[in-house]
Amino acid sequence: MNQLILSIDLGTMGCRTIIFNEKGKKLSQAYQEYQSIYFSSRWIDHDPTTWLKAAQKTVKEAMGKTNIDQKKLSAISVTSQRATFIPVDREGNPLDNAILWQDKRAIAEAKFLVDIYGLKKIYAITGLRVDPYFTLPKLLWLKKNKEEVYNKAFKFLSVQDFIIYFLTGIFKTDWTQASRTMLFNIDQFKWDEELINDVGIDFHKLPEAVPPGSIIGMLSHSAASNLGLPEGIPVIIAGGDQQCAAIGLGVVRDGLLEANTGTGSFILTNCNKPFKDINQRLICSASSIAGEWVLEAGIFTTGSIYRWFRDNIYFYGREELKKINTDTYHFMNSEAEKEPIGANGLLLIPHFAASAAPYWNPEACGILFGLSLGHTCSSIIRAILEGIAFEIQKNIMIMERYIGPVKEVRISGGLTRSEVFNQIQADVYGKPVVKIDYEDASSLGAAIVAAVKIGIYNDIVTAVDLMTKVDYSSQKIPIFLNNKIYNDLAKIHDELYRSIEKSGIYHKFNKVIDRLY
Repeated sequence: MNQLILSIDLGTMGCRTIIFNEKGKKLSQAYQEYQSIYFSSRWIDHDPTTWLKAAQKTVKEAMGKTNIDQKKLSAISVTSQRATFIPVDREGNPLDNAILWQDKRAIAEAKFLVDIYGLKKIYAITGLRVDPYFTLPKLLWLKKNKEEVYNKAFKFLSVQDFIIYFLTGIFKTDWTQASRTMLFNIDQFKWDEELINDVGIDFHKLPEAVPPGSIIGMLSHSAASNLGLPEGIPVIIAGGDQQCAAIGLGVVRDGLLEANTGTGSFILTNCNKPFKDINQRLICSASSIAGEWVLEAGIFTTGSIYRWFRDNIYFYGREELKKINTDTYHFMNSEAEKEPIGANGLLLIPHFAASAAPYWNPEACGILFGLSLGHTCSSIIRAILEGIAFEIQKNIMIMERYIGPVKEVRISGGLTRSEVFNQIQADVYGKPVVKIDYEDASSLGAAIVAAVKIGIYNDIVTAVDLMTKVDYSSQKIPIFLNNKIYNDLAKIHDELYRSIEKSGIYHKFNKVIDRLY
């Protein structure tokens, strides 16, 4: 057979293109990092042209690294970050910067939605908690504050849709991306026209939403010429990066759960019905398995905190580390490993861009608690890793109330290169954690979705069994004593957040800070 699939994954911090064969073997890959635009602690834009340039660059590099027969390239599959949107004209040209999923400028618009419609109604329709994280509040902000851009926009596209338009010249989105807008009926898998009209969004500005795994079109002549590829290759919309990651990790059976830690952390599992949390701590979105759902919890900043610490603190006075051609995170991981569990008495709350699940507080901010003169850089590094794991564990415990006991946590994302972090995860969760052969689960999941669509395999489960290679040699088993200590620290971690939130400090602090901008 020997069919090849080119998978493009546009994450928050970089674009990765990988070429897979039908057995899930990685034949070639390329990666391009990019930076968002931080106007303040809550305003985060991104220049959409960096996504297009990164996709073009990585496709060319991946194809050029090996002697790949272009005739065997059977599909191009695209996945991306979610809840980021780009206003474009009729030719697909961006009219303004994209507003990133991490952006929190639309707090007032989210409050307006709660006041007018209530939390329960919108959650019941969309499966989403009303929060500036999702697209609708951001669209309302754009309509109010950049009316000319809103009115000129022909379509509002996700990052995935934007790249697919470049590849095919067709404006479409899929159910997974649509289900992150707060305008999509999650039970019926279609735009909720009544809600859209009620909130004042122009329905015709939303692209048609099709099932994940659909062939949107064939690679156009112009895109083929730009990329140096044959014209007419099927272009498949695989769905959101986290839904694809769950498939790539093999989370398609009961008892398995994904914890994917890249820029943020996403904990999810596939379900055959739309679970909705009575307290709206978890969200329900469309799965990349068409006709199924995912129960999900998201944490905005986790791996990005590790990078922030590296770039702004760890490198300070160590300029030589920037110049050497090696993974500088290796040094940080080594330092964390030397520290005792509990980070020598430090707790980090990872709300560096507000809080998503389980608290959903757009005014929350990061906290490093317990600092003393005896602490070192190493203590803080370990506190970051433990704080991330504590936040993930809170959501796993809530999720188990709906899906039953989790037997194994499948982990992926850039931070799982750290063996010390992986052991911390096992010890905090009290469950075995295991990786697949490589960390690029979203890219592999997108390839699996494509492999089923073009007929290499009959269904997702079969494709997962033959394309996903679980690396049990990497498995971390929880250490009983460590788990017991971490359980006690996790309770304090939760109490620390709740005591500050209850006091109103977050709101008072942000009111003062807002006056400075």
